Amino acid sequence: MKELIKQFLRFTATGVTCFALDFGLMVFLKEVAGFHYLIASGISFCAVAVINYSLSVKWVYYTKDKSLNPIAFSVFLVLSAIGLLLTQLLMWFFVDGLGLYYMLSKVVSGIIVSFYNFFTRKKYLER
Repeated sequence: MKELIKQFLRFTATGVTCFALDFGLMVFLKEVAGFHYLIASGISFCAVAVINYSLSVKWVYYTKDKSLNPIAFSVFLVLSAIGLLLTQLLMWFFVDGLGLYYMLSKVVSGIIVSFYNFFTRKKYLER
């Protein structure tokens, strides 16, 4: 149990770092470049995915191969695509459905999707 808590804390530190990059890029794309909030969110999410993968396999999850493993990276991309879909659906629901500000919606959806990310990545990447 102690190892799981340690791993979750590493996951959280990695997630907060990547989320900050994701959030900053999304705001830049929306506010400065003029993209629709869902387009900006999708681009920023994808841009940070590679950084997240690298940190995840090197520091968070217990894997034998710490290099860029094409199979593990492919699994990561599929899981990330599902996470992106969840993020986009939640943001759409919060912004267009409930009328929340897009930045707040990104934070709330990020928290929700982080639980999906932790458990699916642990299950499929940690081998």
